[in-house]
Amino acid sequence: MPVENSGDDPIEAGALFSVVSAATSIASGALGATRFATETTVYLASESTKAIANALLDTVVPMAVSAVVSRIDINEIVKDHVDVNEIVAQAELAPILDRVPMTEIADYVIEEIDLPSLIRESTGGVADGLLSTLRFQAIHTDNFVSGIVDRVFFRREKRASEREVSVKNDDV
Repeated sequence: MPVENSGDDPIEAGALFSVVSAATSIASGALGATRFATETTVYLASESTKAIANALLDTVVPMAVSAVVSRIDINEIVKDHVDVNEIVAQAELAPILDRVPMTEIADYVIEEIDLPSLIRESTGGVADGLLSTLRFQAIHTDNFVSGIVDRVFFRREKRASEREVSVKNDDV
């Protein structure tokens, strides 16, 4: 069945179908290209916006945080809101003590207080004190024995050496 054209030649239905099919195919391709272009544009705009936002945040947030932190007293906040005793109670001390250089600290303390010299002086002082005590004990024992001997021999006067020792002891 021929379809009449406004022109002189009639168009057949089969020819019309191929024209419509070609037009539909062209329109579908144009819509696909438009959709692809639109999705690509939206994706690129979204990624660009994210990149700009991240760059802006990477620049602005540190400056803002620094400005805020410089205006507050973090030590006071920690004192008011952190229970240090609870933190210390929960801490394992063995790993902490393993990190402390005990040998170096002991060497430093021994060097600073001159421990060998201190030991020599203190043991020398103890020995001197012990020696003095033994001497005085020996003198008192000698006087005691002399007193017993004097009584046995009925001597009434004390010996001169005993008087000197008692005078020295009184002075000390």
